[in-house]
Amino acid sequence: MLLASPAAAHVRIIGDVIPGEPATLGFRVPSELADAGTVRVVVEVPSEISVTSVPEIDGWTEKTVPGAAGKNAQVSWTAEAGHEIKPAASRTFKVRVGPVPDQRSLTFDTEQTYSNGTIATWNQEQKGDEEPESPAPVLVIDPEAGPAADESSGTPKPAAGEGTTTPSVAAKPAGTAAGEDEKSSTALPLAIGAGIAATGAAAAVWAARRRRSEGAAGS
Repeated sequence: MLLASPAAAHVRIIGDVIPGEPATLGFRVPSELADAGTVRVVVEVPSEISVTSVPEIDGWTEKTVPGAAGKNAQVSWTAEAGHEIKPAASRTFKVRVGPVPDQRSLTFDTEQTYSNGTIATWNQEQKGDEEPESPAPVLVIDPEAGPAADESSGTPKPAAGEGTTTPSVAAKPAGTAAGEDEKSSTALPLAIGAGIAATGAAAAVWAARRRRSEGAAGS
């Protein structure tokens, strides 16, 4: 696709995507210099998504470098003689990708090389409403999606004060019913008092018997 393009268009992503489904992404690249055409385009594909195929473009040589160990894959297109993107024109480069992750967005840093050696690097993150000078192409998947995976894993964060060490409590014997602690605390002094009373009664009986035996011996 070759279309006229305003100078301020920058590199954009075109494509309707559904989380969990494969998709075809189009990278619309305009030539923004008045005196040079675009001869090479390199797109970094985030590690969250995989490249399944790249449709051929007449007059351009495509090369895909797979990402390794969480690194971004890289897709590049190089123009053959006479097929560069002319000034004030644009071309769309398509990439077929695997299932789209269910998240807010993906960012595709892009490098654009002109025939005069100028390199435009589109990798700046937009903060706020004002667009940066060289914004990175962003694929919006679900604008209503929550934060990143590590912040929405479903594991609740400790509330204020949680996570501190609390004093250990001795385990109760199995089968201990509620309220037995209170019962045992009152039963102990009662048992001690009963023991003292029993001891006193036994001593009185022994003394009485001794007096009777001594009286019988004297008679």
